[in-house]
Amino acid sequence: MLKKIFNFQEYDFRYYNVPALFVVFLISFIGLTVIEVLQDPVDKLYERQIFGIVLGIVVALILSLIDYHLICKFYIILYLFNLGLLVATRLFGKAYYDAKRWLVLPKIGQIQPSEFSKLLLILFWAAILAKFHKKLNKIPFLLVLCILSALPLVLILEQPDLSTTIALGLVFVSIVFLSGLTYKIIIPLLLVAIPAILGLWWYIQQDFQVLLHPYQQKRILALKYPDLYPDLMWQQENAAKAIRSGGLTGKFLTEGADASNMLCANLPAIESDFIFSAISEAYGFIGGCVLLGLIVFFVIRAFRTAIRAKDQLGTLIAGGIGAMIAVQTVINVCVNTSLFPNTGIPLPFTSSGLSSLLGNYMMVGVLMNVSLQLKPKTKEEL
Repeated sequence: MLKKIFNFQEYDFRYYNVPALFVVFLISFIGLTVIEVLQDPVDKLYERQIFGIVLGIVVALILSLIDYHLICKFYIILYLFNLGLLVATRLFGKAYYDAKRWLVLPKIGQIQPSEFSKLLLILFWAAILAKFHKKLNKIPFLLVLCILSALPLVLILEQPDLSTTIALGLVFVSIVFLSGLTYKIIIPLLLVAIPAILGLWWYIQQDFQVLLHPYQQKRILALKYPDLYPDLMWQQENAAKAIRSGGLTGKFLTEGADASNMLCANLPAIESDFIFSAISEAYGFIGGCVLLGLIVFFVIRAFRTAIRAKDQLGTLIAGGIGAMIAVQTVINVCVNTSLFPNTGIPLPFTSSGLSSLLGNYMMVGVLMNVSLQLKPKTKEEL
């Protein structure tokens, strides 16, 4: 049994993806230094974040040794387990600020199931597309896949969690594309999708729209007409001011690590959704670029692993993980810089939150296992 779980005879530990784990630790450490300064001591976010990083590294190391082929054999169970968590959240979840995204489990505590949905759905999509790759370009199969994918996405959207729904939708499209979808389907889809997206963008701004909650619609309108919604743009505008106030090298270097000097100190969700503005104010333009450079390095590493993976399953898993980290980062940074409407999504490996942190480190662990099983002819290229 252990041989099936820890398939050491297939692993080449010369290519153990230590750089990926080291880089995400550095990313987490940068966020940790800012959380320590900005946290309310009563909340103990700093201590919780340290615990999350240590636990995440341990879980990543364990998952890195478990054969991803074995995990994906249970793709149906993973899908149903994920669906069950989301349904339980819908029925029994704990709500904060009208968002019911958290589930309280006995002896475990509070978790956010949608954060674990990211990895669970990536594994499900990769497994089903690899298993039925010959049916990929058949419309009935794609319709069934879209319906199965829509069920968890709708449950996440109804929490409501629009940003995570969008991120998962984009990753789903990326994985389907990576699996080899023919251009005979891609081109007609684009011809239909582009006008549909433009029409949807117009529709959700109308008074009679029913797809978005009123507050979600107002956030979109606030970005387009900031003068009409100053109360809704206050958080993003002050986040942008904080980024600019950091200058080139940041306040931690010139003024010392002191929350009283930080413009972002009183912003809501500064330790989670808006942590990029805090890091940019603390470490300046250079620090913000270093942080994004580290994330880009990890994403490139994930895509290189996807290219060199042993099989299609490994390619889709690694590609999906790389896409997820990239999409989350783009959305978070664009919200912090007022390029996107205000929608809450954590910055990978950086934002405060144990569910998000653990979910991201679990993705690292699975990615590391894929990197242990590369195509023989490409190992020397890694």
